[in-house]
Amino acid sequence: MSAGRGSASKRTFEFPVFSGGAVRFDLDTCVRCTTKACVEACNKPNLACVLELKDGVPALRVTREAAARGGCIECLACELACVTDGIGGIAFDLPMPEL
Repeated sequence: MSAGRGSASKRTFEFPVFSGGAVRFDLDTCVRCTTKACVEACNKPNLACVLELKDGVPALRVTREAAARGGCIECLACELACVTDGIGGIAFDLPMPEL
C-alpha cells in the first residue's frame, strides 16, 4: 500500500518489468470494476498470461522476479483493455530515454 502526500491511503499493487519500468494497479478502482478486462486481455493466446484474479482484484500469477525478467512482455494489452472496457485502474511507468 502507498499513500500520496496529503491524500487518503490508497491500496496499490505494483510490479517491475524488464525495461526497468513498472505496472501499477489502483486496487480501490479495480475492486469496483465489473469487467476485470485487464485479466482477460493478459490471458489471451500468445500473450504473457501473468495476471489472475485474486480476491476480486488483479494479481500476479508469476513471481515479481519472473515478471521483471520478462514474464510480463509489456504489450500494454491489460492497460488498453482497462481503459476501453474497464474503469482505468492501471498505469504503466516505462522508461523512454529517446523522448
